[in-house]
Amino acid sequence: MRGYRYEALDGVRGLAAQAVVITHALEMAFLPAHGTGAGITGWIGRASVMLFFVLSGFVIATSLSRSARRDGRFLVAYAVHRVARIAPPLVFAIGLTFAVGALGQAGVTLLTRSGEPYTMGLLAFLRGITLTFAPTDATFVIDNPLWSLRQEAYLYAVAAFVALGVVGRGAARALGFALAAGLVFATANRFFYLQSLALFGAGAASALLGGHPGLHRLATSPALWPIAALALAAPLAFVARPDFVDAMSAWGPFLAYQAVLGLPLALGLLALATESTPVARVFAAFEGAATFSYTLYVVHMPVLVLVFSLRTHLAWMPGWIGDGATLLVAWGAAQALAIAVARVLERPKPVRTALFHLLGRLGWGRSALERA
Repeated sequence: MRGYRYEALDGVRGLAAQAVVITHALEMAFLPAHGTGAGITGWIGRASVMLFFVLSGFVIATSLSRSARRDGRFLVAYAVHRVARIAPPLVFAIGLTFAVGALGQAGVTLLTRSGEPYTMGLLAFLRGITLTFAPTDATFVIDNPLWSLRQEAYLYAVAAFVALGVVGRGAARALGFALAAGLVFATANRFFYLQSLALFGAGAASALLGGHPGLHRLATSPALWPIAALALAAPLAFVARPDFVDAMSAWGPFLAYQAVLGLPLALGLLALATESTPVARVFAAFEGAATFSYTLYVVHMPVLVLVFSLRTHLAWMPGWIGDGATLLVAWGAAQALAIAVARVLERPKPVRTALFHLLGRLGWGRSALERA
């Protein structure tokens, strides 16, 4: 493994988050659920989420391997770092989601993706902030994109247990591999878990093996970007099929293809992290978008649902002009809220320090506390 530059990777993360927000806004403003347009935006959104998984594998592999080699008791520090990063914006997003849900129960018809009724209450809220939400909870019905964040948390756990299996000894090694295998087995039949694991694994392998001359030659090949672009665009040849949107999440061969796409995506990330090319400089120019990309991802859907639902409830500007104006208002509101919230909550260091101090008082994680 070699040292990497992350400016371009941050740009990729920021642009992918924007792609998800824009496609969701376009779908709510203009597109029927199963038309050609919805198929195009659906595939762009899915490809962006797949890119998140590959990028997470790349970044987590580098940080986790350093921590595991430095200290065999790395799991506490790793868990604290992940919780401090994920939890504050997530709790805010769930609070916002339940506020929007309360508005729906007060008489505003919410234009959610599924249109299904939803469950509120303390237990549903707790399930939301712990990413254990049920399909009927307000979290899933209103802020549906959080399905991928739940899988991110699963991938973080699998990565930690695999690392324990690699660096541990004796019982610790066996326990690490057993826990990782147990997580994979328990989720194997659930939607997109195996695919996200393959994507994450491709990113991790690319980062860990990035110093290999053969892999580096592949990543720097002039043919990589055309091949990757062609592979990503190929499904759009079938987007006019009426079953395209459903097949994207239900047809086995299509799901397998999505998993295999992790290979060119991972090589592309390796190229961006190691080479100062025009492509890398273009992505690096957008690195500022990553400073609020996570918050934007978790809050954008309740904002879109709120704005579009209020527009319908108030009968504001009917027609295509009103659709376009609402899209711009919703997109701008999501951006503004994410930037403001991220400035306060995407600052994991205070949360991390507080958690380490709490663990220190409990007699756990003292070495982690010292490193903090």
